Amino acid sequence: MITSSFSGDIINVSLRQIGATSIKEVRNGILYIAKFELADDLCVTYVFNVTKRDKYYLQRVEPYPISYGDFEGASEVVEFIRRDIRKFRNAMQSHNFPKFLETANDMVRLSHAAELLFLERNVSAEDMDALRRSLQASVETIKQIREHSPKVGQ
Repeated sequence: MITSSFSGDIINVSLRQIGATSIKEVRNGILYIAKFELADDLCVTYVFNVTKRDKYYLQRVEPYPISYGDFEGASEVVEFIRRDIRKFRNAMQSHNFPKFLETANDMVRLSHAAELLFLERNVSAEDMDALRRSLQASVETIKQIREHSPKVGQ
């Protein structure tokens, strides 16, 4: 289950090559924290660990948390991060990027609020249906906006 120091070296070198400013290896190669300082006000941070099934579990924790799940190996993790960082660098060129980050963090707060609601309250079927309709409408709005908006950098 524990990755070799060779795998750790490959991860460190590969992430540094794509611009990681800090890589911390925690618990002997079981947990990694990689930071990319893309601008004075933007740090993108990933945490990934080796699971019991010798897979890598990846999460982005900054600028907003999102889980990406299991990957087969370190090279898949590095390649995913490479593409993700490229997307962030591209998206930073948009004048709406700060609003995007605010919106993404609002969605994280929404998720936490919904979790607290359902874990602490007995929500009626009617309220649950109303909430689901509202969320589904938001997803449809996002899809519509995505269809008619040009890609960043175009």
